[in-house]
This record gives sequence, structure tokens and C-alpha cells, in this order.
Amino acid sequence: MRPIILAGSTDPFARKVYEAIGDDLRDRVRLWTQHLADPGGLEALLDTQPAVVVLGPGLVDEVSLRFAQQIDAERAEVGVVVVQNAGTNVEAALAAGVRGILSQDSDADSIRAAIEGAAASVDRYEERAQTQLRKPSVGRAKVTTVLSPKGGAGKTVLSTNLAVGLASVAPRGVVIVDLDLQFGDVAYALGLKPRHTMYDVVSTAGPLDITTLKVFLTHHSSDLYVMCAPDEPARGEMIGVEAVQQIISLLAADFDHVVVDTPAGLSEHTLATLDLSTDVIFLADMDVPSVRHLTKVIKAFDRLGMRSAERHFVLNRADARVGLTMMKVANQAGLAIDIKIPLSKQVPIALNAGSPIILSHPKNPVSRKIWEIVERLAGPQMRETRQPLKWSA
Repeated sequence: MRPIILAGSTDPFARKVYEAIGDDLRDRVRLWTQHLADPGGLEALLDTQPAVVVLGPGLVDEVSLRFAQQIDAERAEVGVVVVQNAGTNVEAALAAGVRGILSQDSDADSIRAAIEGAAASVDRYEERAQTQLRKPSVGRAKVTTVLSPKGGAGKTVLSTNLAVGLASVAPRGVVIVDLDLQFGDVAYALGLKPRHTMYDVVSTAGPLDITTLKVFLTHHSSDLYVMCAPDEPARGEMIGVEAVQQIISLLAADFDHVVVDTPAGLSEHTLATLDLSTDVIFLADMDVPSVRHLTKVIKAFDRLGMRSAERHFVLNRADARVGLTMMKVANQAGLAIDIKIPLSKQVPIALNAGSPIILSHPKNPVSRKIWEIVERLAGPQMRETRQPLKWSA
């Protein structure tokens, strides 16, 4: 088992830790005596492959946070607990990836909860990572999940237009899944009035196979298939995580592309889908909260060991007038911007009309950027295989 390192600790606090934690973790505790500020000091600590590093209380609070930030940057899977002295800025600690904050006066219950909680969290991350490594391929499809932690960032607009674009490359080989099970708008964005939704799928008696599943798909005039969200929020609550995984796995085994539109945040259904995804599109708006939330999601991905899917960072409504430069956005998110979609008044007009903008306004700058994303997913050969877009208003 990976060790729990007490770095910059004092003898009295180290004894408190030994007495506080359970027998199952006590054998994993190691007291680190080398100064972290020495050349190679932090690297030597990380070479021990720790599960948890407890920093302090023999360190200045600012120094502890600096080391916590370095550990988070180099080994995001390591749980860091800071023992504060004067008082650590909680927001700064969270930004540094700290899992728990203690003081020298913390009681045994608090110490045990912080350290055992961090250790259990890291163990779960490792277990998830190992599960992903053992997981077989879900099929021949590219499963592309469009993700943004903030509502209103434009996920549904991007998802639907992306799916329509891919359908021109692989007619009848693309399906979009509306995973916003309570308030999904994919059908609305595509101008559809579906007869069936995902609720009908999970309500069907007997085993589910691809033949049965296809009965519940809605066909769009662009030669795209749609798995629509339930028409009532209460019905969405009745759809379990395992059902979603089964549906996407079956679709991935039969289609060329599966595009998944997700709700805001990271629901259990979204996490289950990400386990099956080959590509993830991180979508952010040109505002500070959107970028900050996205940064937290990316760090969570790294800690969960979710690194197998190819990542694409798309900046929506890119407009320098809002005061955030492209460089600041990229720096805050920790990713290079792959695609910048401009602001256009035609987007909400097209959405309200139920007409994807790449169909109704193919020469719009937004449409051109969406085609760039289609090419990233379908490959340069898409120019040779792409069919004329079909659509009836």
C-alpha cells in the first residue's frame, strides 16, 4: 500500500496522528525528515509514491500551500492535507488541490476524518484507473462527450450541430444521446417531436439489444439518429446509471459516432459516460466562473485517472470585448485552446427555430468553426467522404 507521509511535522502532532488514525492505516504512516526546500527534496518525497502527504505544522502556511500546489501539479492523484498555523486561506487551499485542512489543536476525530478521507479518496481513484485499464473497447464508434460544468455555455447547440456535421460524413452512422435527463433540449434544438425517449427504453420489459434499442431512436432529416431525453423531469429520475452505460455501449457497437450532450456539472450519469468516451470536448464561455469551473473539472479528471479520452478545449462566444484575453483563459484552464467559436446573433435565432446553424446558415463563422471540430473527430479524409447536408425545415 502507498505510504502516508508526514512532512514538516512536529513530534507532538505526529504522535497525535498515530493515535488518531485506525490500525489499518497506522502501518502506512512515515515521518519525513528531509527538508522539502532542499534541492530535490520534494522530488525525493514524491518518489516514495505517497497516497497522502500531510504538510505541517512545522511549516509556514504559505510554504505549505506552495508545496501543496507543486504536488497537485506534478502528482494530482496524491491527497494533500495541510496543518495550518496562523490560518490558511480556504479558497487558496482548494485552488492548490488540498483535500483537508487541520490545525495543531484539531481533535482525534478531525485528524482521523481528514487523513482517512484523503486516503480513501486516493484509493478510489486508483481503483477507477485500474478499472479503466482493464475495460475492453465499447465498440468501433467514436464516443464524443460534450461537457461544461456551467449551464448556458452552449453544450446543446454545439452537440447538435456537431452531430449533424458528422452525419454528413457518416450518413445513418451517427447518433446523439441527450443525457440531460430532466431538462434535455436536443429534440427542441433539432426541431423534432419524438414519439419515444430514453424513458421508453428503460421501461421495456426483457433484455435490451441493439435491434430493440433502434426502435426508440428518432430520425432527423440530416440522416442523424437521436436518443431523446424524457419529456418529464420525474421520468428522468427513473433512469439509472447502469442503463445509460448499457445504452451507450450498444450504440457504440453499431454506429460510427455517438455524440453525448450532458447536463451542467458532473452527474453520476456523466461520469459513467466519460468512462466509455473516446473524446471529450470541454466547453467554456468567455467569463471567469466558466473557466474556473472547467479548471476544477479537468483536475478532477486527472485525479480520477481519466486520461484515456482525447481532450478538446473549445472556447464559445469568443469575444475580446468581455475583458478576458485568450491567453488568460488558456492559462486558467491549463489547456491550449483548440477551437474558438465566435459570438453570433444567428445562433439563438437558429436554436429557437429548431434549425442547426450549420444547416440554416452554412457560411456563418460559427458553422465554419463547427466544421473544424467535425474534422478533428472524423479526420482530414472527411472532405472526401462528406455528403451534401440534407435538411427539411
